[in-house]
Amino acid sequence: MILLTSNAEQIFWLGRYLTRVQYLCAAFPFVDDDRALQYSKAFALPAYNVESLNTLIINPESYISFHQQFQLIRNNILDLRGVLDKQSFASLQAQMKILVPNFTYICEVVETCHEVFQSEQEDIFVFYSLGVCVENLDHALRLGESSLHIFKEMQWLIDCLQKKGWSALNKPWQLLKTDFNQASFHQFCDQIQYLFEVDV
Repeated sequence: MILLTSNAEQIFWLGRYLTRVQYLCAAFPFVDDDRALQYSKAFALPAYNVESLNTLIINPESYISFHQQFQLIRNNILDLRGVLDKQSFASLQAQMKILVPNFTYICEVVETCHEVFQSEQEDIFVFYSLGVCVENLDHALRLGESSLHIFKEMQWLIDCLQKKGWSALNKPWQLLKTDFNQASFHQFCDQIQYLFEVDV
C-alpha cells in the first residue's frame, strides 16, 4: 500500500495525541499542588494548583481536556478509513464509542489504541511511532525528565525514514542529539512538518 503524505501526517499526529493523553491520564487526578503547578508551568496552562488543574482537564471546553483531545483523535481516525486495516479501524472505532458516555476507561482505551497501531503495516507503524517519540521528547524536555531511551528509539525511526527519502531530517536530528533544548527540538519538529508539506 502506498501511504499518502497527508495520511502519514494524520498518523503522526495520532501518535502525538494518544501519547499526550496517556501521560495526562497517568497523572490525573493531580493530588499535589507543587506537582500540579510544575505541570501547568511546563505546558503553559492557566492553572495554579490541584483544584484548578483538575477542573481544567475535565472541562469539555478546555483545549487540554480529555474531551477535546479525543475529539481530535476521533476525527483523525475517521479520516483514515480505507488506510488502516479494516479490523484495526473497527477496533479503533469501538474504542472511541466506549468513551462517549464517560472517560472512566480512558487509560485502557489509549493502551488499546497504541496496540492497534503497533500491529499495523510498517509505513503506518513508523509514522505513528515518530509521533509517539516526538511527544515523548516534548514531555521529557518540558519536565526535565530522562530522554536517553527515547533517543535510542528515535534513531531507529530516523534510519527508517531516510530509506523513505526523508534524509533532510538528519541534520536537525544530529543537532537535537548534540544539544537537546527547546530551540533544537522546535527546529526538528519544523523540519518534520516541512517534509509533510512538500510531499517527499
